[in-house]
Amino acid sequence: MKTNRLLLILSLVCLLPFALSAQEKPKLQYTVGFGSSIDGMNDLYGLNFSNELNVRLGKRTSFNAGLLFYQSLGSYNEKILPEYSNGKNNEQSSGIFITPSFKYDIIQRPSGFNLAFSAGPSLQLGGESFIRSFYTGTPTSNYIVNKYQRVGLMIELEAQWNSKNPNRKNAISLSAYGAENAMPWYLNATYKMRYKVGKK
Repeated sequence: MKTNRLLLILSLVCLLPFALSAQEKPKLQYTVGFGSSIDGMNDLYGLNFSNELNVRLGKRTSFNAGLLFYQSLGSYNEKILPEYSNGKNNEQSSGIFITPSFKYDIIQRPSGFNLAFSAGPSLQLGGESFIRSFYTGTPTSNYIVNKYQRVGLMIELEAQWNSKNPNRKNAISLSAYGAENAMPWYLNATYKMRYKVGKK
């Protein structure tokens, strides 16, 4: 009887650290970023602004809730413009991307450098206006307008390192969004600043 009690006490003592660690609140981080984007389907370039809330799940894994806004600024390719364009290319694309994703740290260094990969579904709310050319003897073109409420896939490769501020980390990322059997539809290069939220 005493032996059983001793084994029970030893088991509880051994399992206590694991129970306490499981009850610890996950580490939270808030990230803000900005950068450049390419709409590869319509040959447009633009800017992106991002916000993320990161919840640490394990030593290398975390959950991200991301919100990214993209707006095109112009075209990097010459096209035949419709006659009513008055010589100005009015193509544009934009979108708000709501992305829950899981992130895995591929590389972790004591210096604070991390290389991570993340992926998850992404809801795009936005649209586009692009030029479609027709050749029926004489080349003509018109603007085509699409509105989107669609779910695609967002993947991202991110490099993170320490800054002089102990409460902030810097990062750069390359992300790609794909939908309707097209990958990548959008490419984003983003510089990020990541801040600690609450206690570890």
